[in-house]
Amino acid sequence: MEREWAVSTSGAAAARYSVSEVARMVGISPSTLRAWEQNDLLGSSRDAAGWRRYDARDVSRAREVHRMREVEGLALHAIRRRLRGSPSRARARTQRQPAAMGPPLSQLGARLLERRTEREMSLRTLAAAAGVSASLVSGVERGVVHPSIASLQKLSAALGTTVAELVAVSAPACQLVGGEVVPLDIPIPGVRIEDLSGTAQLLEPQRFSVEPGHGSGGEYAHAGEEFLYVINGTLSITLDGREQFDVEAGTSLCFESTRRHRWWNPGSVVTRVLWINTPRSF
Repeated sequence: MEREWAVSTSGAAAARYSVSEVARMVGISPSTLRAWEQNDLLGSSRDAAGWRRYDARDVSRAREVHRMREVEGLALHAIRRRLRGSPSRARARTQRQPAAMGPPLSQLGARLLERRTEREMSLRTLAAAAGVSASLVSGVERGVVHPSIASLQKLSAALGTTVAELVAVSAPACQLVGGEVVPLDIPIPGVRIEDLSGTAQLLEPQRFSVEPGHGSGGEYAHAGEEFLYVINGTLSITLDGREQFDVEAGTSLCFESTRRHRWWNPGSVVTRVLWINTPRSF
């Protein structure tokens, strides 16, 4: 199906996705997406032919609903109450007009496209290697879709690189670090990652700041081991989809990175974590 574009109030073209495309991006079935809309968990617009169309904000909304269902195990009515407590982005299905896009997604899309071209990989080849949808890769490259941490890690691994290299971070050498550290240029709402020693060869020390309700956006795995120490707040981690750990301030956790892991902030304050991977993989 040919991609439909809407022109925002700023004159920029914004992609609009079909039911099946959004379902693939989020990892659910089209019928589930329709059910969520019927339960007022998200909205859509209609094109001239009457087909549902979703923009990047709707995709982010659907991912958040999916996270609350899968990670927190909330029922639809509980999710609806939770969403009502935040600024609503669910708009009337028959009256909504295409909204203006938010700020651009830094330069991540251009860097992803450049690295994919260097590797002579087609969009579909990269998507298959990373285990994500071609629509997601296309959306990230065009700067209209926010990738989750999990998706970004899978894409970088499929390209034979790390997230830090993909976002072209200029990291400090091994040295005394004080004050503010320049964060990685990752356009993911609610998650801030600072590389504390970019030239280390065998370990990767980073400082994560995770806003309430945000997290990896999915599970991922890679070679190595990782250690994390929670400085403030609480970080919930699920390993292999069955073991869950609530790591609170002042406590730590160590696990093999080959285990599928996903993480999020279940609390009401920003969670700050010292996170160390070895070897460098993020």
